Amino acid sequence: MRYIYILLCLALLVNLCSKDDNRKIGFTYNFETGMDEWTVGYSDYPAGLSADDSLTLYEMSYGHSFLPPTIVPPQGGIRVRGHNRSDDLFMFIKKEINGLSTDTYYAVSFEIEIASNAPTNASGIGGAPGEGVTIKAGAVDHEPENIIDAGNWYRLNIDKGNQQQGGEDVAILGNIGVSDTTTVYTLIERKNSIPLVKKSDSSGNLWVIIGTDSGFEGLTELYYSAVKIVFEEQ
Repeated sequence: MRYIYILLCLALLVNLCSKDDNRKIGFTYNFETGMDEWTVGYSDYPAGLSADDSLTLYEMSYGHSFLPPTIVPPQGGIRVRGHNRSDDLFMFIKKEINGLSTDTYYAVSFEIEIASNAPTNASGIGGAPGEGVTIKAGAVDHEPENIIDAGNWYRLNIDKGNQQQGGEDVAILGNIGVSDTTTVYTLIERKNSIPLVKKSDSSGNLWVIIGTDSGFEGLTELYYSAVKIVFEEQ
């Protein structure tokens, strides 16, 4: 009888674990050969900016490339570059996630790996080059896009907060600072300690966005080398 009881308990445990696993779905991207349908964008800067100014004044530049040679072994990533002339520049990557349950709440967890050369405990214009650049990740049921506000600035149509403050649609993952002695690009990992709970749309989709909200009024150039996102059905 005791043997049967143990078997029943084990069967129940396996069943519970299986149900828990079935409630989770994960997506992993390593950008080895391309951008995996992620797109790059910028926000929190003047809407009247010319194409020339975006290249020369703000130094906006992005694309798929190899990580800097200090990263060994060599690997690919998404390079995002910008000079925070607005004292508020937000640089981001975004992607639509499909195949979720429809109209369902999910706890969303992010783990990202980026190559950064920003030191910690360093002074900078307007803010620190490391701690002054906050990493945020979020999920929404519509595409994150720029709108023009009353001051003629580009702002995202989601609540991402501002600089070191979070918002309803994003979680704060940390900052881009590596260490006090950083002089070269180094891989760092960041994740949200508390999952972000968001609801999928009627087609089972959610848009995810990962970006840096800068209070450092200088040049920042980062490489996204890996992204892992887990959705746990609530």
